[in-house]
Amino acid sequence: MPLRLPSTSASSLIWLLEVTFAGKIYRFSTTPVDVLKDDGTYISFAGGLDDPGFSESLSRFDHSIDQQVISLDLDFGIDVASQIEKGHYLSGAKSELSCVLVSNGSIQQTYERRLVALCGFITTPQYAFPDQPKGIVSLSIEGSVAQDRGLIILPEHSIQQGISTANITPDDGKPYPLVFGTPGTYTDPEGTSNHVPGSPGYILEYNYTTEQAIKLLIAGHHVNAEVVYLINGDGQEMSFAVTNTVDEIGRQIAYCQMSYSGLFTSTEPYWVNWRSTAYNFSGYRFGGGLKNPWGTSVELDGAGDVIRYILQFSTLEIDHGEFASVSDYLNQFKVSGYINDFETSPWDWVSTLAEVLPITIKNGPKGLYPIVHDVRAPSSYGFSVDASIEFQQASAVQVEVGLSEIYNSISIGYAFDAKQNVPLRYGVTGIKKSGDPSSFSTASTRTSIARYGQRWRRIESAYVYERSTAQRIIRYISDTEALPARSVQYRASPRFAFLTLGDIVSLTDSNLGFTNQACFVSAKAWDVDSWVFTLTIDRIPDRDSYTS
Repeated sequence: MPLRLPSTSASSLIWLLEVTFAGKIYRFSTTPVDVLKDDGTYISFAGGLDDPGFSESLSRFDHSIDQQVISLDLDFGIDVASQIEKGHYLSGAKSELSCVLVSNGSIQQTYERRLVALCGFITTPQYAFPDQPKGIVSLSIEGSVAQDRGLIILPEHSIQQGISTANITPDDGKPYPLVFGTPGTYTDPEGTSNHVPGSPGYILEYNYTTEQAIKLLIAGHHVNAEVVYLINGDGQEMSFAVTNTVDEIGRQIAYCQMSYSGLFTSTEPYWVNWRSTAYNFSGYRFGGGLKNPWGTSVELDGAGDVIRYILQFSTLEIDHGEFASVSDYLNQFKVSGYINDFETSPWDWVSTLAEVLPITIKNGPKGLYPIVHDVRAPSSYGFSVDASIEFQQASAVQVEVGLSEIYNSISIGYAFDAKQNVPLRYGVTGIKKSGDPSSFSTASTRTSIARYGQRWRRIESAYVYERSTAQRIIRYISDTEALPARSVQYRASPRFAFLTLGDIVSLTDSNLGFTNQACFVSAKAWDVDSWVFTLTIDRIPDRDSYTS
């Protein structure tokens, strides 16, 4: 995320722009200025930059990567056309937009502590205008997001005769699956553990004479489990010890030796059921797939850590530090499953998982970073702001959604049977049904149903097996969709630059009847000489207090 500026009594703000072109850094600013560096030297910005019209916003329900774009007219003070004819490229030139605060004529930050608002590249430049100086360029700067060309499972990570195995196998060409958590195990409302196919198993070695699988690949990496249950096409299951080893060319795999069993003598698909380490069999420990490399738990099953792990394969710029900082919160959401698709990019997979999590992923100066929506965080967690001449209402209050977008009865299908690809359990919020522990209600759903009637939304997640996680998900969705949110804009002095997207604000404004009202920053824009913030207020009856 962007570096947060401190709260100061700043009276103005200066925008800085740096463009690297033809082996030189060109520096522009909205006011000519020398900016002090930490080492005591200065960097000069010569002016020549109009108000860049910077703005950014977020949506809790949009999981596409937004592309920030600003358009500018600049005078580089050189013959741009001649430089381009020498082989220098202006299109694609690296650019950075930042700002510093000014108070009583003094800049409040060193160069290293400036607020970087946008890192990107020049696109669609126009130059060599016949009636203007040779240095004039009209251009756009786009944030540095591109298509994720990374792969979670590389094509060569597959069963290949002579490479993965010395034998011909019916599953030649199948991918090495990536397994996390304990897919296939869930608990019913009575507290009984149920076990179903959780991930595929592929034949690594096969005896065509006896029609018997000898080795079954269960993961393309080492796993935490010492024993798993294997299930054949007829639904028969048996426990097998797990061997963590390497294939013929040294890549990590996990497999089960099956040669002593007569149960598995067909080439029908095999499946693996993974169980918690609370189970053991003849001295062997059950367990899940990938071990957690950050050591916060035995299994890699917290949503925050799983996202961090998968994004390691991405070719996009990732702010790994910010993902690490929110992982503890997201790890409350337990996930299990497998990936066995050669074509799935890390971003595609993460954005699918994020659809059921209280998170928005944005593009920042250091790459993609997460914004967590903890809608039940008390207002005391936020920045306390009182309406004043420095932070004053600038718009009417807007109710954000119509009746068609209100949902107060949320159903989630979870605990997927990997073989059938169907959910086996459902969690429901809206109206608490007597004797049904899978259903519950909240103050938000009860209030909404009383006002608007019952309005259903149904979702599914193939990566959720725990009832507590399913209930966390639908509680979050009902908190944000059962009652219409409101938004209002405030015009703020430059010193409020420290507020960033997603920040919780504890707002007091007697004009609106707000006293320490919890809201969050959903948009931020610079307008000539001040910030314009959009604050969104969720209506959550059992979080907020209301005056009569």
